[in-house]
Amino acid sequence: MNKAATEANSRFNAAAEKLQRNTPDADQALDSIKQFAYSYAVWIPGGRAYVDAAFKDWDTIRKNHKEQADKIIDDAYKQFQELLKAGLSMETASKAYDLLADVSKKITDLSTDAISDILDNHPQAKEKLGGSIKQLQNMSQNYGPEAKKFVDETWGQLKDIFAGGFSADNLEKARNLAEDKVKQVQKLGEDAWKKGLEEAKPALDKHPKAKELIEKNADALKQGNLSELFSKIRAAVESGDLGDLKKYVDSAVDKAKKSAGAGGGGLENYAKMIPQGDEILSKLQQVRQVAEKHADEGEKLLKETAEELKQVLEKKSRQAQEILEKAKKG
Repeated sequence: MNKAATEANSRFNAAAEKLQRNTPDADQALDSIKQFAYSYAVWIPGGRAYVDAAFKDWDTIRKNHKEQADKIIDDAYKQFQELLKAGLSMETASKAYDLLADVSKKITDLSTDAISDILDNHPQAKEKLGGSIKQLQNMSQNYGPEAKKFVDETWGQLKDIFAGGFSADNLEKARNLAEDKVKQVQKLGEDAWKKGLEEAKPALDKHPKAKELIEKNADALKQGNLSELFSKIRAAVESGDLGDLKKYVDSAVDKAKKSAGAGGGGLENYAKMIPQGDEILSKLQQVRQVAEKHADEGEKLLKETAEELKQVLEKKSRQAQEILEKAKKG
């Protein structure tokens, strides 16, 4: 124990001496902070892994926000210089950990895209959150300023969670938050879709072919940029030429098909993996068609169906996990 304490103290003194020198350039400052962080990491379970992850994330964001990130690093360097005056102790280690978390938050706040960049550095987090993050990014771009503002606020909340590290508890908190926000932004998208259709109704009523084109491909179009879509509708109705609108709709449908097929061939392929899957899929499509034709009542039915399916799958997933655990013990 004495030998370990001596080694820790030696590392701390070396890192402290390096930090006491005149303020270097950002790269040197970053390395000095990292070495100092390593010197106290031994006092905290999982400390070195946390330090490695934090600095990897900083490097990722500095690539696109170097000037602003370097200013934050310079300020942090001065704070670490002040901190080391207290010497090596559990209190210093705790304060250094908090300071590192604060700097991480400030750096990730530089970019609304930072969440997806950082997830690439944390495979476990990406596995839990990747799908929801991608959905939020797409909806932020497609559903108008209100949705974008909402998603930007969500990034801030996720960054606050991850500022405390990527523990199992934090990953679960982030997953629950992201999934909840996806539902809320989807609601904003539905509202934006209905509002856009309402505003476009007088024009579409005068042009039945344009109206039919939109109604027939509503599912795919809802996944795209709504502002751009309704702009195309207005231009098509005013000119009487559906050419550009038709191209836009075809492109949206193609993107939706590719998106549905990504990562495993879409719902149809999953249906083939389970007994009577085709029959189940057929029933789901029937419910969706009713929802499209009978807006409020049908949409309510679709949401209830989705929620009930989710509950059944969650229950069966827990049972499957129990079977796996029993098999391991056996």
